[in-house]
Amino acid sequence: MIRYEFSAEASRIVRSEIRELLAWSRRADTISFGGGLPDPSLFPVADLERICAEVLGRKGYLALQYGPTPGEPEALESFSRYMGVYGDRADPGSLCVVSSSQQALDLLTLLFLEPGAPAVVEIPSYVGALQAFGRAGADLRGVPVGPSGMDLDALEEVLRGLDREGKRPRFLYVIPDFQNPSGVTLSRDGRERLLSIAGERGIPIVEDSPYRELSYGAGSLPSLWTLSGGRGVILLKTLSKMLFPGFRLGWIAAEEEVLSKIIGLKQSVDLCSSSFLQLVTAAYFESGLMEGTLARARALYAPKRDAMVEALGRELPAGSKWTKPEGGVFCWATLPERFDSKEVLRAALGEGVAFVIGRAFHCDGGGKSSMRLNYSFPSIEAILEGASRLGRAIRSAEPDRAGREAGRAPARAEA
Repeated sequence: MIRYEFSAEASRIVRSEIRELLAWSRRADTISFGGGLPDPSLFPVADLERICAEVLGRKGYLALQYGPTPGEPEALESFSRYMGVYGDRADPGSLCVVSSSQQALDLLTLLFLEPGAPAVVEIPSYVGALQAFGRAGADLRGVPVGPSGMDLDALEEVLRGLDREGKRPRFLYVIPDFQNPSGVTLSRDGRERLLSIAGERGIPIVEDSPYRELSYGAGSLPSLWTLSGGRGVILLKTLSKMLFPGFRLGWIAAEEEVLSKIIGLKQSVDLCSSSFLQLVTAAYFESGLMEGTLARARALYAPKRDAMVEALGRELPAGSKWTKPEGGVFCWATLPERFDSKEVLRAALGEGVAFVIGRAFHCDGGGKSSMRLNYSFPSIEAILEGASRLGRAIRSAEPDRAGREAGRAPARAEA
């Protein structure tokens, strides 16, 4: 009989609750608020058919061959120009193409973390990052997120605690714009203070930036990358929320000392990302189509956000709180403490609606009564119906019958 002896790292793998829930997004009888899927009506299928044919016709032998590990030069130049449109200056030589930001997180884990190594994350934070860092056995220290982003007073207290233990975090991981899962944005003052805190202590910042371009207002705040002049900040970009996740393309921007090691690690992981997909994406960018895609996404998602927020006001019980993000694709809702979102999810699946429970986003085991709700994928009609189903599920999962009889108003939204 064969006996498999797995590594210690494999024993720390925890399957993502979000990935498990994606199956529900393909069921006709279920409305999914689970994964952060783009609206498929935005996918430029006809444009891509044309561009794919052009790339194969002009550069087929190059597109179908192995490529340079950092990325195809055309793609790096295109991504560099694209960043400049949004105020982020980066030379092509400071970029490395990756299989979306999840591979970037994996490479950074290999670069910085081992069992017991401390790293600072937000509470709540992106479950894919927690999964990658946890697999490495990192010692995750959480800092709460408030209406204006990371609580920087709490951050300084966490860092003082690490000082007392004689430890220094390998990095601070933050999502400053329309954070996943909370939807909140780190203020301008908060960004400058965060850079000051990290700079004084010599701690790198990992800035995950999947949603920055999906702002429903006048525009986004300057990135940490831009405010720092690219020093001490490692910027992660992905096309999964802005364009099409099926391409699995993104890039890392970093200083040469970091980037050279990332390139070496990537060589050992996958040799290179798809040359064909890089060249197709570069052609899409250079044709001027990208800004139109983003404009359509913003115009489509803002009314969906409004529908979700209004529906939560009708359906959530008294004492509930939720965010109204100014961009991105997620709302974060917290029910009164008597609720367990895991029990609510069980009832919700019975009603034909799915979401992600709050515990998945907490490195400290918290988030019992919270849930993340995606509004980019379902239609407005589906959002309204899904919220109604969610309301029924919450009422059926009410642990305190007296509280159930007391009614549902007034609940409130948090900016």
